[in-house]
Amino acid sequence: MNCSRLYACSDAVFMSWVSQSINLIKEEEARFTSFSVFFKPERIQEVAALFVEANNIPSDKVYVDIQAQATENINTCVEACAKFYQACKFDIETVFPNKKHIWNQFGFNDYEAARKSGRAMFMFYSDFILIANLHKEAMTAAAWTEATFTKIAELKDKLKINMDQQTKCRVDRGRATDERVVCLNNIYEKLSKYMKAAKIIYANNEEMLRWFKFPVSSKGSKEESTEFETQEDMA
Repeated sequence: MNCSRLYACSDAVFMSWVSQSINLIKEEEARFTSFSVFFKPERIQEVAALFVEANNIPSDKVYVDIQAQATENINTCVEACAKFYQACKFDIETVFPNKKHIWNQFGFNDYEAARKSGRAMFMFYSDFILIANLHKEAMTAAAWTEATFTKIAELKDKLKINMDQQTKCRVDRGRATDERVVCLNNIYEKLSKYMKAAKIIYANNEEMLRWFKFPVSSKGSKEESTEFETQEDMA
């Protein structure tokens, strides 16, 4: 879901301005209600409710940190898988001396590629445990215990869990961003009505009128004009 923004400043700047605007409109509510029946008291309450909703949606920075930790967990798990496999290689070479076709069944020729990503290592370990069980009798007779097979499965499962957590974080981050943009766009549209009306109500009061303007962007340029046509009719 792609949600375009109707405002150009940062979320933090916009939310700060929204909080200020809500308080100001509540103080000046009588001016708006007397100006037009459109400005019923519940309209600003709707904006206030949307403001609370937007504040309860975790910011993108939160998900960036969570995703960074999830990626670190995957990298740590990949490294653990690599170290354990290196130890296993010694036993495989000992049990099957000079049998490179069997070594390759165990992934000797795929190992370096597997270290490049969590997904690659997961697929590698999925094959590794399959081949290990295929040669289980020979391996347990000369080198491995049941604990070795258990360890291979545990490392594969742990890597999968970390990968799933990273995927969930990416999905949650995208969903939260969409929800936040939709919510803030709704706030923008509703407040734009007040900003537009304020131009008339405070036409001769520059001091008051300056509070009813959309915030300045991070580049210092003023936001879109309050003449912006919103989707909600004034009637």
